[in-house]
Amino acid sequence: MQKPLISLPLISSTPLEIEVRRAGARESLHLVDIVLCDAEGRLILALGNEEAEIFPRSAIKPLQAIPLIEKLLRDGKADIFGDEEISFICASHNGEPHHVTCARSLLNRFSIDEEALICGAHWSLDTDILIEQVRSLAHPTRAHNNCSGKHSGMLVLAHLEGLPLADYHHLSHPIQQNILGVLEMMIGRDILSFTHGIDGCGAPAYSAPLGNWARGLALFTGDDSLPEIRRQACQRITRAIAAAPHMMAGQNRACSAVNQCYGTKITVKTGAEGVFAAAFHELGLGLMLKARDGHKRAAEAALGAVIHALGYPHHPELDRFFRPILKNWEGVEVGDIRCDPRLWTC
Repeated sequence: MQKPLISLPLISSTPLEIEVRRAGARESLHLVDIVLCDAEGRLILALGNEEAEIFPRSAIKPLQAIPLIEKLLRDGKADIFGDEEISFICASHNGEPHHVTCARSLLNRFSIDEEALICGAHWSLDTDILIEQVRSLAHPTRAHNNCSGKHSGMLVLAHLEGLPLADYHHLSHPIQQNILGVLEMMIGRDILSFTHGIDGCGAPAYSAPLGNWARGLALFTGDDSLPEIRRQACQRITRAIAAAPHMMAGQNRACSAVNQCYGTKITVKTGAEGVFAAAFHELGLGLMLKARDGHKRAAEAALGAVIHALGYPHHPELDRFFRPILKNWEGVEVGDIRCDPRLWTC
């Protein structure tokens, strides 16, 4: 097992600083709140405000997938979905052809119409894929929505439970209550006592303290304190994401690249507005971080800094996310993005 490059625990009320430099001078500064803890909530690394109430958004999709995988395990149907399908259910994807095909395949298998998805249609959030879509499509469909995997999984779970598909996204629906119960068990808090609303895809969006979300990711590593079927579900999701990381996001995406590089050692998931979650399976630790200004580049750099500080091997292909070089339109290097030296000194 790797040895951390910093002394732990490290706890500070000062958030992590991500500096954007031009010609060696600071041009911009991002502040990131970080919590890394174990399954009992003991702080291993805490920078900034560990009690900050955040919306993790899509970063908790692997946790939201637990009820479906538990249902399959209870019914003896654990093999009904392959790795690609389970990874896709946890995805915030680019809408690449294999993503859209997977969404439709999942729904068709259970005779669920694509129109049952309430997530709405949008063009890909990746520029290259967007251009391809505009060239080949008259308009995107709901299967192209980056959250179509999560919604397909919710619909499939409703079907398997014999519940109505209508209004499956409403907080009062039994499927959402099931998911809410799992989330509350994992993070150890009454989630509805905090602000909650509606996500961009139409599903419920919850908030809770940063440290509690991190605890949920620590339990997701397969902690022995979990009920056996829940532990098995977490491990099944972990294996699927490691085996099919391209389904989690797609090309040019940190989520897929990091899961590809670290496999079953680390599971990561991004969320909108500068959020990243990670489960460090060998260490039994969970991470949740949030860039205060909601910027993705800050969240990616902070994730890389934590992975580096914990002593995991360096993968050069991840540098474009973790320590990017800034170039002008002619491809000339003009600056870089660096993390403060508490986590990354080289």
